[in-house]
Amino acid sequence: GFLPFNPLLNKSLVSLQMVELYHHLFMRCPRLGVQPFLRALCDLQGVRFKNNLSVQFSSAYDLYIRLTESVRSRVLTSLDRTTPDWRMLNTCPPCQYEVEGEEPQPIRMMLAVDGNNSLKRFERRERKEDGTLLGPTREKPDVRIGGGDYFLQPSQVDLWDEPNWWKWVDWTPMEKADRIACTDRWSNLNEAKTARSFGSFDINGIFAGFCRHSFVLAFSDMMKTGEQYVCPISEPMGSLAVGYDIACGMVDKIARGPLSQLAKDERLQMMIGLLHGYAHNRLCQLTFLMLYIYGAGIEDLEVCERFFSHSNALASVTRYMSKFRRRQAISSYAYHRDNFETYANLSKFIHSNYRQALCIIGHSKETAKTLRDLGLLDTEKVIGYIDEERAYLESRNSTPEAELLTSNYYRALVKLSDCREKLRRARRTFRSYEKGELSVSGEESLYLSERQMVNEQELEAKLLVDVQSLEERLGLRADQRWCKGSEHWKKAEELVAMSKYQSSLDKLEGLIVARIFELSRMNVSGTGYKMRQHIGHAMQKRSTAICSALENYNEAAAKLTPPHKLLDWDDVLNYTYLSEFDFLRDTRSDVRDKVWAKPAVRQAMSELFKLLRAQEEICKLNIEIKRLVTYMKEEEEYLSSVARNIQRTNAALAYQIRRYRDERRRFNSTHHKRLDSIRKLPGFAPINVHYFHPGVGLRRQTVQGHVEEGEMELQADDNDNDDDDEEDDGEGDDQESEVDDRAEAALAVANDNVL
Repeated sequence: GFLPFNPLLNKSLVSLQMVELYHHLFMRCPRLGVQPFLRALCDLQGVRFKNNLSVQFSSAYDLYIRLTESVRSRVLTSLDRTTPDWRMLNTCPPCQYEVEGEEPQPIRMMLAVDGNNSLKRFERRERKEDGTLLGPTREKPDVRIGGGDYFLQPSQVDLWDEPNWWKWVDWTPMEKADRIACTDRWSNLNEAKTARSFGSFDINGIFAGFCRHSFVLAFSDMMKTGEQYVCPISEPMGSLAVGYDIACGMVDKIARGPLSQLAKDERLQMMIGLLHGYAHNRLCQLTFLMLYIYGAGIEDLEVCERFFSHSNALASVTRYMSKFRRRQAISSYAYHRDNFETYANLSKFIHSNYRQALCIIGHSKETAKTLRDLGLLDTEKVIGYIDEERAYLESRNSTPEAELLTSNYYRALVKLSDCREKLRRARRTFRSYEKGELSVSGEESLYLSERQMVNEQELEAKLLVDVQSLEERLGLRADQRWCKGSEHWKKAEELVAMSKYQSSLDKLEGLIVARIFELSRMNVSGTGYKMRQHIGHAMQKRSTAICSALENYNEAAAKLTPPHKLLDWDDVLNYTYLSEFDFLRDTRSDVRDKVWAKPAVRQAMSELFKLLRAQEEICKLNIEIKRLVTYMKEEEEYLSSVARNIQRTNAALAYQIRRYRDERRRFNSTHHKRLDSIRKLPGFAPINVHYFHPGVGLRRQTVQGHVEEGEMELQADDNDNDDDDEEDDGEGDDQESEVDDRAEAALAVANDNVL
């Protein structure tokens, strides 16, 4: 029952229960490091804390983790679950435990991927003589890797890096496509920035993948780089829908990469989560926002942000750990969270989404009435407005070259005209000094007037060259130069006015984006008091800047022909999506007469798409309920059968299999109660009751071989002890059976009949 601090000199020991207590405390509160835990123990025992205790306890903790991982590995071996990707492909029952007879779904599984730079690691280096930190490394060699099957190795990730694509012989390179406008808004899409190392950090964070229920699929370290479109899945994600905050920028990379054909064959769908949808333009939203994607349901797909809000607590502990211990801590935390948090909340997730979807469907009559009042009687036609809007925005995505030349020519003519006017005044002033019409206080005044005249002459010559160059590109002769007040001059003047209008709109848009993200940041878990105060002061200053930008916008909008829509303070503050600005941005046609551009119609269309997604969510949840109840039944049966089969030959291993089974089984009774309560929700359709009964899993495992008669009686006895009683609340086996299992395991270990 004790673990040594040193494998050779066992002068000091620590109890296994104490190490296990720290492990569970650390999993629940990752901010709790070894040192504060030991200081608390020293305070309780009335002894002085010594620094070497931290090193000794860390060694014992490493041994504990190694023992638990070794036991878990042997348990998985006995369960025939040792393939490299078994955990990733079977971690989430509602997503991956398919059942016979399921209806085909438009999206079979939804993932979310994102990077997080909080879990970076500080690289230990020697100090140089000049005082800088980036001297030679002083890291101790450590051949241990850590992370188990949660982490991808750097070699696996580097294989798909763009510079290594040439190694794929069956792949044909493609040229880069034009960048979407909103990709410039994201710093993690700027490879020049993300490729820059953050000072003395050798690991700049993690890139993670999750299913929509928050189960961890895989991690990969961001080594000396940022988010470089690395997808942390070792198997192709063809038939999956993947949510990513910069999905619009990732599509081009997938299309040009070695997996492009596979992505096409499997209909890979990239999506943008609800939170990050704020900062994407309208054209990008129509393509990637989940509200407009068939089969997406009502999921926001922001599971990465929710996981990172909890895992960020690890940062203060893992920042200065070795590579091995850092990966060990992150993977242990992920395993604990998957089995004791995420799995425990599966039925809560399903119940919450089911209730929310039924609530949206409950307002379907109001939505239908609104559509009728607006004359939108054909649902298919309303859905087609999205394609019409997308086609319109695509046609307005770039400014024609003729307009750019016209605007530049007009500006050059204006500058030339202003310069000539200043030159005339300078010449008049200089001649007045020469004729004595103006009093000269000295040679200095005469020199200054002459110098100003010469400067204006030089500037006129430069501007004249620019004007002549633009005239050549426009095909104009010198005698065809535009004059102020001419028809060409007026049209160009309107173009420049609209350019100024767009510039003021860009500034207003940027300030609104900052306000939206600051408001969301105020409510993020883990934001400290000082940060909240800082954000609050920034928002006060931002409000003043927004008022000023709003005045500039309205001034520019009023000068247009015809005048564009003026905005007031309430309009700006009610803009929840950045795409609201996109219709104000058009400079070549007025979209206010379009049906889909009217505010009332757009609001009704949004409600219609929410209703459609809610109906899809009900279908998706029904299938997930069927999978979950089937998994709970078949998983318990399989694990209990394996434990019974090896009880006689290896009681210790059988005991560990039961413990492995109970990690998730303890929550099954709660799942059944929550799922049963769904049938009592208002609006639940009784026709869906059959989804709440177990089916037959396509991936179910069975015990191979026949059981002899002598063992049948033993299995019947064990059945009484292993099976749950519904009134038991799923707390485990009977107390008597638990004592027997422990006794048999202890005897097996005492007789060297170990795992």
